[in-house]
Amino acid sequence: MTNQDTAGKKFMRETDARILIDRRLREAEWDIENKNQVSTEETSQNGRADYILKDSRGRAIAVIEAKRFSVDPASAKQQALSYAESIDAGFIFLSNGEEIYFWDYKCRPEQKVATFFSQRDLEKIQTLRLEQKPLSVIPIPEKYYKGSEWRTPRPYQKEAMQIMDKAIEGGKRKMLLVMATGTGKTDTIALYLKRLFEAGLANRALFLVDRIDLGVQTKEVFDEILKDYPSKLLYGGKQRDESSIIISTLPTLYSQLSLFTSGYFDVIISDEAHRSIFGIYNSVLSHFDAIRIGMTATPSGYVDRNTYKLFGCWDETEQKGKPTFVYSIRRGVKDGFLAGYDIVQIDTKVSLEGVNFEGEDYSPEDLERKINIPARNEQVVQAYFTEEEKREQKKMRKAIVYAVTKKHAAQLAYYFNQAKPEYKGRFAEVITSDTEDPRGAIRRFKLEEMPTIAVSVGMMDTGIDAPMVENIIMVRPTQSPILYQQMRGRGSRLDSRINKKSFRIYDFAGVTKYFNDESYNPYSEIAKAKAGIPWGTEAKDFIEEDIEVPAGFIQVAETAQENIDVVIKRAYIEIGAEGERIDSDDYQTAWERQVQELAQAEPLVKKVKEGQELSNDESQILADRLNSPKFYFNEANLREAYRYPIGTLNDFIKTALGIQNLPTEEQLYEDRVGELFEAWMIDKQFEPEQAKILRLVKSQYIARRAPIEVSIFNEPIFSALGGLNYVLKVFNDDKLKPILEELNQSVFINS
Repeated sequence: MTNQDTAGKKFMRETDARILIDRRLREAEWDIENKNQVSTEETSQNGRADYILKDSRGRAIAVIEAKRFSVDPASAKQQALSYAESIDAGFIFLSNGEEIYFWDYKCRPEQKVATFFSQRDLEKIQTLRLEQKPLSVIPIPEKYYKGSEWRTPRPYQKEAMQIMDKAIEGGKRKMLLVMATGTGKTDTIALYLKRLFEAGLANRALFLVDRIDLGVQTKEVFDEILKDYPSKLLYGGKQRDESSIIISTLPTLYSQLSLFTSGYFDVIISDEAHRSIFGIYNSVLSHFDAIRIGMTATPSGYVDRNTYKLFGCWDETEQKGKPTFVYSIRRGVKDGFLAGYDIVQIDTKVSLEGVNFEGEDYSPEDLERKINIPARNEQVVQAYFTEEEKREQKKMRKAIVYAVTKKHAAQLAYYFNQAKPEYKGRFAEVITSDTEDPRGAIRRFKLEEMPTIAVSVGMMDTGIDAPMVENIIMVRPTQSPILYQQMRGRGSRLDSRINKKSFRIYDFAGVTKYFNDESYNPYSEIAKAKAGIPWGTEAKDFIEEDIEVPAGFIQVAETAQENIDVVIKRAYIEIGAEGERIDSDDYQTAWERQVQELAQAEPLVKKVKEGQELSNDESQILADRLNSPKFYFNEANLREAYRYPIGTLNDFIKTALGIQNLPTEEQLYEDRVGELFEAWMIDKQFEPEQAKILRLVKSQYIARRAPIEVSIFNEPIFSALGGLNYVLKVFNDDKLKPILEELNQSVFINS
């Protein structure tokens, strides 16, 4: 190849890069033919600028340094900086047409972004710079107006805001708040958004919610607390809105992402961040160059690694997540901000043998067969009223019933209404996504005397602010710790109007027993303290702010198969007051040897070996004995060693004795796929036949571990359904391929 050929090829590469840059500038609403907006190839004594972007008055506001495809655009920083400073342009873009870096060089390092910023974006940032104040000079309000009354920010809400202030002032732009249900996450973030607006750190915010009804609820809060900053709900098909705060579901925003440049939002809040469909969430959040705040009620030990990374809270050295701020349910109850609870366990003799799993939980279809039995449903209702009649009450207590399926919910509501004929069928109401007006139904349940009981399937486990609920009725079995704490959290809010200080869980499904949860009532705890019994002795709630999911477990669940051995070899356990490190495999071996020895002489271990259940007192005695300086065997260390974050002491004893097996790595992988798949399905709301086909697709992916193509529907497993022609008909022909592509990208590839 001649030098001329080489030069020509280099020239073409630069030309191609500029063609792409021109196109992407147009997409960001720049008129590249208008020299008052964009000029090219301008020179000065400090060099040459490939592009100069100008503000609405024709003044230089940003410089673009263009490089050919083979050159890392970030390598041109110094050259671009010299030129930008010489013409007083405040911002720099570095691009080869494919990648774009945005550098606000007076404030922070360059960041990779998805698009160029629009002229309005750059002018907005420039204006904010002129108005900016330190967060430290913005006072946290002594009171704020909400719900027709003035409220005082709680100490932990102030603490959360102060911690976020410190993080932002230190240059951090990603944060994660872990706050128990009922502690006022939305109020906290509304107050904090106001601080960001007042400090000149934000002009426009995005608030992502799980469901549109939660968006409506959020807007109601914002309209009261942030009345000077208008908020709008973004619906499907609706064009970009210019309000200060946009509230949207993830799928709606994802479908309209091309309407927004990377500089459009200054701060993004993600509510219930633990429910992230990681592939989609990552593409949405990384599209914007914004402060990123995640909020979740999920205990920090159960937030997955992807979520921690998404919000900049994953410690690579220690291989664990470190939330920016944590306020647990235990602290909330102890501090008097959350209601304590009592548990009534009622055995309805249901066997779950043969029930299959989907993700980390039971298959609803299989549960339907086992649970939705008329005689059992009637028994549940009768037992509930029998227990309620033992309590003093002036009127019926509001309750939420968690059912397995919509059919199950309908039958339970029928029996509740039959038991109270005087209310003419209005005593209990089914509230699901199929309800004609679910938001209206929830509003009636919250504000009116009837219905007294709301029967729900998945609709009322997150985000519903219903402090008047005094009873939680669990008829749906679950092995999902996240789902359990969400259901339980619906009763945790205090309500001064009815003098509510505690609530009751009616457990007809063995859920509280599975999670070793027991009544946690602050008044009974105070009574025990007076008697000299340590606080929390019998309250072995599985959700604690200091429970840590073992790094090995998370890593193995999300790492390619060939890397699993490497991860396991790195794992270690810290024991004792001095934090002595022990290899996790050695710790397992020592544990199993110790339990087998104790089984010969220790009555409590012998009792477990013989298949008997330990009482709460016996479990505590054994736990204390095993955690003595001689052994240092405890639930937290065993969970880490076995990489099984929801295991109980009994589980690990049975494993050591060889009478129970913990989940395999394969099962954990299937759980991970199932969790992502179910979250994706919830957002999409497919028709029943479509959902049936997609569940078969999921099972085929787990078996193959390879992306799914349309051709799979020609294979025998789908023949019984009618093959490819039938599947195309169910998905309206042209929608099938995009759905599979999104399923592969958002769920399978990220599992």
